[in-house]
Amino acid sequence: MIRYNTTFTRDEETQYYNERTYASERTIWLMLVNVHYIIRSVYRFENFEKYCSQLMSDRQEDKKEIYWKSGREGLMDYVKISIAFENLNKALLLKKGILVHKIDKRFNKDLSKKQNQGKPIRIVDFLQNNYNTIDFRTRKTKLNGLLTNFDTISYSHTLNDSYQEVLNLNKQLVGELKEINRKRNKLHFFTEFSGAYEVSYHIRKWNFIRDESYKLTENELKKASDKLKEYN
Repeated sequence: MIRYNTTFTRDEETQYYNERTYASERTIWLMLVNVHYIIRSVYRFENFEKYCSQLMSDRQEDKKEIYWKSGREGLMDYVKISIAFENLNKALLLKKGILVHKIDKRFNKDLSKKQNQGKPIRIVDFLQNNYNTIDFRTRKTKLNGLLTNFDTISYSHTLNDSYQEVLNLNKQLVGELKEINRKRNKLHFFTEFSGAYEVSYHIRKWNFIRDESYKLTENELKKASDKLKEYN
């Protein structure tokens, strides 16, 4: 006999799409906690002042461990920054009502095509023709219409103009993130400079990336933490 007051649990991957609850808001908060941790672990950010001091010195003996390790850690820093902003962007898209999981084209061919072209899909539009499957044996519900392995949209799409109309991140920062993302699969890091201008430009650029990354991730984490407090 079916008990209609039975409590069902939702799939953690997609619970944010059904309704805003403490559990779904905590999912966003956890994403942003991880983002904050990853950004703070970027070696070049952690050691920026000492790195700059050693970099600007004309004496070879002043180029110590942090200078040399920054070169070795360059690729990992690119990876960390890209991972952090991929998760940040997707957390913010969820908050703004945009679907971040890939749509199964067998469910909705038009929306899937639009999404694959790098265009944002509103959650409300996706849910219009959607339904949940209920498993009475396991007491779980599953949202249909997404790829079974819960693939998400590509990070590069979140940096394009269409998604940035929603996210509205600093345009200069987005440009730097695109460049970092292009380099993330290569060990592409300078070893020498032909003049002081190049050194000063490099320092200004990375100071900007660090400051904007810290400010943005801290602000969004605070907002998510404040949102959770509303459920207390």
